[in-house]
Amino acid sequence: MRQTPMRLHFHLDPTFRFHLRCALLIAMTAAFVTLFGVLFLSAERMNQLAVSQGGAEAEAHRLQLLLNRQVGEIRAERAGDVAQIEEQLRTIDERQMAGDQRAKTAVSKSPFPIESVLGSIVEIVCIDNVNPDIYYTGSGTVIDPSGLIVTNHHVLVSDDKSLIRYCGVGFTNDLHVAPKIAYIGSVVAMRESVDLALLKITEQIDGDPLPKTFAALDLAGAKDASLALNIGDPVFIGGYPGLGAETFTFTSGVVSGRVGNELIKTSALIDSGASGGAVFNADGAYVGIPTAAARGEIGGSLGYLIGANVVNDFMAEYRLGKNLVPPPPAVKKKR
Repeated sequence: MRQTPMRLHFHLDPTFRFHLRCALLIAMTAAFVTLFGVLFLSAERMNQLAVSQGGAEAEAHRLQLLLNRQVGEIRAERAGDVAQIEEQLRTIDERQMAGDQRAKTAVSKSPFPIESVLGSIVEIVCIDNVNPDIYYTGSGTVIDPSGLIVTNHHVLVSDDKSLIRYCGVGFTNDLHVAPKIAYIGSVVAMRESVDLALLKITEQIDGDPLPKTFAALDLAGAKDASLALNIGDPVFIGGYPGLGAETFTFTSGVVSGRVGNELIKTSALIDSGASGGAVFNADGAYVGIPTAAARGEIGGSLGYLIGANVVNDFMAEYRLGKNLVPPPPAVKKKR
């Protein structure tokens, strides 16, 4: 027999039904308000972030403009400083050349041709950092065709003990004529403890392009030749002593002793200005740098040479990035 399915009927009280609808309406309203609040806060946060980012970008732009202006001022000041140095060097060179009457230079008799090394030994002219009317002269030796010049550190010290960053460099190939100061050399490395410094030729005073290469002494074998020197061995010193129209000067002496493995004592005359020049043995091999002369109370003097082994070590450290001189600091504008 087929049964009729049972159907359940719920009859809700009208009052309860009204309250249920109100509760649902309140819940939906609350959910909508919550969702709207979340969306509003998110939009406000995004707006704040945008404003903040815009402010950061504006500040970064302002700082960049300030940095660009400062860099421009530093470059302009450096250009002005170099131009002033160049003008002063021109004046010094003209003063030297005006006093040069092609005076003959007394040169010690050498067992090797001096002309073979003359073009690599330079005169260095450094203007005092405090008083531009004061300048110092010294000597140096080109030891790399790129224009690297080794000299004494003390040649580059101003009267106020600060480092002179740019110096004039003069060459000559004539024993009778003083060097012409035609180049600017910038200090790139120094080691004060051994009184050594390195200049790099960076520009010509007249603005012409630099030569592709410079005449340079070959340091191959210099270390061994220096360490092999014994007491009584002859040594020959080349450089530019003194001020004015001084031409190349070559003096000789013998090895008088040693101070450790760095310094060599000699009877050879080392006058002011010859510091930083070049020293050779009887075979013409480069063996070091004349650095100082100590004068006795009763007269006479004793010279000191820095051995080429020390120069070799200094150059090896330079090529490894040691003892480098940092770029010069910004110069404050004069008011």
